[in-house]
Amino acid sequence: MSKLVGWACVIAFVIWSLVAVQWMDKGCDAVEAYTAVFEYGVPEGLEFLPACNS
Repeated sequence: MSKLVGWACVIAFVIWSLVAVQWMDKGCDAVEAYTAVFEYGVPEGLEFLPACNS
């Protein structure tokens, strides 16, 4: 793996983690939060949060 690909993966993971933290602030646990990033993107406002309902 080239250094460029390695750095791109690190940057992508950091961005994914920053968005997942926003889901965790809305009440999701870690697994739900990281999954919600793929399914719903960034949480917006106080709308219904299907990702966090257990």
